[in-house]
Amino acid sequence: MLRLLLLFLLTGLNHLGYHATWAISCPGCVDLDELSFQKTIERFNYTLCKFDIAFPYGEKHEAFAAFSRAAHKVTNDLLIATVGIKDYGEMENKELGDRFGVDQKKFPAIHLFKGHMDEFVKFPDHLDITLDNLKAFVSSNTELYIGRDGCLKQFNDALRNYANKEDSEQLTLIKQLQAEQEKLTKPDEQANAKVYLMYMKKLNELGYEFLEEETKRLLRLKAGKVTAAKKVELHHKLNILEAFRVHKLTKAKSQKPEPKKEL
Repeated sequence: MLRLLLLFLLTGLNHLGYHATWAISCPGCVDLDELSFQKTIERFNYTLCKFDIAFPYGEKHEAFAAFSRAAHKVTNDLLIATVGIKDYGEMENKELGDRFGVDQKKFPAIHLFKGHMDEFVKFPDHLDITLDNLKAFVSSNTELYIGRDGCLKQFNDALRNYANKEDSEQLTLIKQLQAEQEKLTKPDEQANAKVYLMYMKKLNELGYEFLEEETKRLLRLKAGKVTAAKKVELHHKLNILEAFRVHKLTKAKSQKPEPKKEL
């Protein structure tokens, strides 16, 4: 109740033009504006930027802050940035948001920039903004690895585009990762490696459709009445399944259609 009251007061003060400090912080995030944006993102290979209200709060902002903390532990090649857009007063950063197609009715919007203003990928609208989904989004669109719970870096690296490999290549990779599993010493890593190998074999036998069906099955189980330990296990399996997903990556900016070939 107290938190809701504070957020109510914060919103009222923001619209009156006062700068309040009650918004949830984002450790490691760099606040950018129309003057600093281009010069800053072009100094980094990658920038994950959240366009949001001037003083953000709530679960989505908390997930972004959690991602920032996780990313800073494993890489220096990713800038975590925020842009606060105001719809009152001097309308700060509104033009910047408009440039990248940010819909203020659907805040927040998250874009992954690849070292340049005009090369970026939008976080999918259909996905919830969660820590795991942000990790998957960055890992799928870059060579950076920001591990999801239960995942093993060496397995994720080896499994890129696994579903599109030839049958013989898949079988060879299964043998290689079985050898990797034997080198693992921690029980939890051994258990997770076993899950990777099980899914590798299933995909090899049943094809890519297995991934979608297994995802639905695990989500149904997770939504049911299961113990806390079982929920963690199911959560890890869902994260591992994401390593096998084939992502169709396209730039957010418009692409010119290829010219038709003359017959």
